[in-house]
Amino acid sequence: MKDPIESTDRFPSSIVCALDFEARASHAATAALWLSERLNVPLEFVHAFPPRPLFWGKEADMPEWERGTETTGAVLLESLRGILASAPAELQLRTAPDRLRIHVTSGPPAHVILQRAREVRADLVVLGAHHRHGGLDFGNTVRGVLAHATAGVWVQREPLRPVRRILVPVDLSPDSLRALAIARDLAKSVDARLTVFEAFELPAAVVHLAGDGSTDSTRVLDRLLGAERTRFESTLAAFDWRGVPHETRFERGDPAQTTLAQQDEHDLIVMGTHGWTGLAAALLGSVTYTVTRSARIPVLALRGSRGTFLI
Repeated sequence: MKDPIESTDRFPSSIVCALDFEARASHAATAALWLSERLNVPLEFVHAFPPRPLFWGKEADMPEWERGTETTGAVLLESLRGILASAPAELQLRTAPDRLRIHVTSGPPAHVILQRAREVRADLVVLGAHHRHGGLDFGNTVRGVLAHATAGVWVQREPLRPVRRILVPVDLSPDSLRALAIARDLAKSVDARLTVFEAFELPAAVVHLAGDGSTDSTRVLDRLLGAERTRFESTLAAFDWRGVPHETRFERGDPAQTTLAQQDEHDLIVMGTHGWTGLAAALLGSVTYTVTRSARIPVLALRGSRGTFLI
């Protein structure tokens, strides 16, 4: 089987991490620092704040408007020093504070993050996920980046823990197999193992027909499941694992819910998007969105060449 990643590819080659004054930004910063060190790739932090409106009052003040970009950058640098100092020892972060790079500017945060990623040719954006009204706020910066990024997107919702087990849902589409290849290379770099699975969801029409309990309907259902399982097993048997320890699972069920049900056994989910799931009508893009929105562990979302991501 031809490797989905050419030997000259390297993902990521550069990282941009969104940074703000919220506590959850420290989770993303820690993840970005860990990735940068383990993969030996450059990292830049980006802080964006909304432009000052024409009419504003003291109640609407933002610290950045008073401090200016230079002072804001100094405050954020001090925050990063604290993040480095307080990182768990098991992560073994060694980045020197004087090597940290921060880009501070005014503008719509999602736009600024995406623009800066393009300018520095970063192919991975790391974001923290924030709580609003009891759930993740995917209506603002996170959702904006996920919707328009031309880079891989890593969403870090909780404090980072060492990545020892990586969960990779696949649907055997080219995009999901490329995500698997990236997950394999990441696992090799950080000494992790992979769990690769396909959750096969039959079309509603087939399930309805099989529901009559007739022998013929049951045979059709079994035949479809058997054919997909065979395709799954043969595809992964031909995959170049490059010595990475792994296990494979084939299940029948909803792809998003099956992925989320396994997250407690793992430290990271790596997913492709815009694939197809066997004969299912649902696009993997919607599965990726559901998992990214709901997962407690970090999610690395990828699509197409060089890890580009788009929902």
